[in-house]
Amino acid sequence: MLIIRSQEFTSSLHRLHSGDGNLFVEVAADIRYLLRRRRSACLPQVRFGLSQSRYSSVMGEVRSHVHGDTEFIRTLFALPIDESVCALLVMGDKNATGENDRTGNAWYDQAVPLADMIWGRILDSGVIRAQGRDT
Repeated sequence: MLIIRSQEFTSSLHRLHSGDGNLFVEVAADIRYLLRRRRSACLPQVRFGLSQSRYSSVMGEVRSHVHGDTEFIRTLFALPIDESVCALLVMGDKNATGENDRTGNAWYDQAVPLADMIWGRILDSGVIRAQGRDT
């Protein structure tokens, strides 16, 4: 399986690594779970079929949280049915409390279109075979 990491995802991962070590370890473990189990991964760590996405059949989220912490990190990814590629697209804290942060459903309202745009660019680039175009 080809693993693609968007710049958006990589930047967020670096920020997380330099901040909360425990949360970084949890996020890494949850992403490893996705990559190991692929489409057989399930809740509570992984959810498939984000209905807000243009690519709902391939778009999902990894849900990471350390018990007792306020952060709820979400990693949006694309994983086609044939499991040929997993693209890690966008990561963020859906409960962030900064001045310009969006929280809860508002986080998804911003993150899902961004993930769709990144996945669309990956498909358009020809790097992988075009799949999951639920238009």
